[in-house]
Amino acid sequence: MKKNPGAMRHAALRLSAMSLALAPLCAAAQELPRVVVNASLDEPYAPSHATVGGKTPQRLVDIPQSATVFSAERIRDQNLFTLGDLMQQAPGVSVMPFDGANPDFRARGYSMELSYDGIPASQAGSGQQEFELAVYERVEVLRGPSGVTAGAGQPGGVINFVRKRGSHDRQLSATLSAGSYDNRRLELDAGGPLNAAGTVRARAVGTFQDRDYFHDTTHDRKWLGYLALDADLARHTTLSAAFTRQVDDLDSTTMGLPAWSDGAFIDAPRETHVYPSWNRMSWATSQAELELAHQLTSGWAIRARAVRRNVDKFYKDGYPSTGVDRATNTATYARRMAGLDFEREAADLFASGPFSLFGRRHSLTVGYNFDRRVADNQSATYAAVPNVDIFDPDSVPEPTGDFARGSANRVTQSGAYAQARISVSDPFTLALGARSTNYRNDSRNIAPTSETDFVATTRERGEVTPSAALLWHIAPEVNAYVSYADIFFPQAQMDAQRRTLDPRVGSQVELGAKGVFMDGRLNASAAVFNARDRNRALATDVIDVYVPAGEVKVRGVEFEIGGRPLPELNLTAGYTFLRTEYGAHPTLEGTQWSTFEPKHSLKLYARWQPAWMRGLFVGGGVTASSALLGTGVPGLREQGGYAVANAQLGYALDRRLAVTLAVNNVFDRTYWARVGGLNTYNIYGDPRSVLLSVRGSY
Repeated sequence: MKKNPGAMRHAALRLSAMSLALAPLCAAAQELPRVVVNASLDEPYAPSHATVGGKTPQRLVDIPQSATVFSAERIRDQNLFTLGDLMQQAPGVSVMPFDGANPDFRARGYSMELSYDGIPASQAGSGQQEFELAVYERVEVLRGPSGVTAGAGQPGGVINFVRKRGSHDRQLSATLSAGSYDNRRLELDAGGPLNAAGTVRARAVGTFQDRDYFHDTTHDRKWLGYLALDADLARHTTLSAAFTRQVDDLDSTTMGLPAWSDGAFIDAPRETHVYPSWNRMSWATSQAELELAHQLTSGWAIRARAVRRNVDKFYKDGYPSTGVDRATNTATYARRMAGLDFEREAADLFASGPFSLFGRRHSLTVGYNFDRRVADNQSATYAAVPNVDIFDPDSVPEPTGDFARGSANRVTQSGAYAQARISVSDPFTLALGARSTNYRNDSRNIAPTSETDFVATTRERGEVTPSAALLWHIAPEVNAYVSYADIFFPQAQMDAQRRTLDPRVGSQVELGAKGVFMDGRLNASAAVFNARDRNRALATDVIDVYVPAGEVKVRGVEFEIGGRPLPELNLTAGYTFLRTEYGAHPTLEGTQWSTFEPKHSLKLYARWQPAWMRGLFVGGGVTASSALLGTGVPGLREQGGYAVANAQLGYALDRRLAVTLAVNNVFDRTYWARVGGLNTYNIYGDPRSVLLSVRGSY
């Protein structure tokens, strides 16, 4: 019988993707010899499966929302070291610089949520320290609401991190990089079985980076350590544990430039730094994870996951708190100090598998998760310093003194959820989901403020978030879909009767199509989305009294393509059109809602390695954006449309050693990556920089 290469390729891709998440569990119901599938069969630029938006691996064409997967190989190819680097390449996502180290991420008008191996963090990923990408096997980005699995949160989307596991094969790799602004970086990755049977496996990752920035005086030193252990307790049962710690110390931190008091940009060189050299910030983040997975012979699987994260943050800084006087170049500088002790505990238990009904095969996932996070904050505000020349920031004296006040915030969320995929007929599948969530937000005062007991500021019980989608299987690898997704976001504002407002309710309808072409080497998708954010708090004429009468409308279009259309060429391309506006507001109805995201954005990357070049490869990409207003003034302080090009040139001496030269902002385009207020957050995009990397593997 003649073999079908395309069908074989598809089968290999499916097995590969399933092995990423279920390798410890993949045993057939019958007693067959164990088979280990090599994940490298999956196309790095056209991944076939993802778990984001659900709990088990689904084909990307079967996920009825816009989703992008960054494989470990693509992360490595593009020199994506941090989450900020990666999100710059994600279609439909805007990255806003924040404190010099941890940017904000927005999609479809809102900050994005986070999850770790499917455990929702119930916290937006904005301005928070995240681990280096070296610890992840892949990063999955879903755009649009994900309330069934995430519970309370913003409707912009979710970023799911899938960590590296103990590897079945012995491996060792090292990457040494050096580049502009005294940027030096080392990355090590090792793993393999710890016993002859391969039932105990390990993975260890370490990174170290020491760098300056293009603006004067800022310096960053960061290191990370990661260790994962996986043990097969029985043929169908696997225990997995991991621990990660990352420490980041920044000196002379920055929040961008102020503006003239009349609202115009300060025409200063990109390297201008208006902050005292005594500014500093430090982060120390630790995370422990544990997972127990069991595969039943019926095809059902059970997973229990738990995670604990601790964060210690400290910063002390002085910064312009007013616009700058044109005649004197002076502004008033505020001074402050703050410390954060953050602790998060979360757990997730779910079961998933197939079932038969009315002569057809379906699937079901049911589960429960819990999340608790406590943040203790201490702070001090010192006397402001007036009439400071912004070009002489060290004239601002460093303040002394202890913390003056303290507060604590505790958020607890739990919920039961279910997702089902019902095979209605051969061409149609109905995907249904729902979650019932309990949410509580408590706050209190802590030392040095007079201590108080926790008091509930927000409390919601049994809040149901549904989702539904209909998929039409036009061809084996082509689907069209229409989906509805709901999410809610608790509010702390109160009405005239001093009752907390009902939660904001966000919903989205998305119509799209996805396909896999060229024997699994190329993915393509297109989507149209329309969303509403209702019950938004609106202020009344009475101080501290609000009504749930606000509404925001979001609509847009997305296109994405990625894969290997030619044997020697890998590429990705994504375009997004986004329009946001106030749907109901006393004065702003019909005007733009999210001023930090462009109406048009385009992101391209390609890597070409022809055989006749004998180890030489070239790569390059472009990120382009239409105008950005931010918090600026139209026509006075805004960034017009711009494009930034990047390029790579590399040479593989053999299969185990390669050298790469990367050039960012090839044409040295000057632009504002973020437009802020009169005092801060007018932040230049990075000028041209180079990075030389040597990678060896064994």
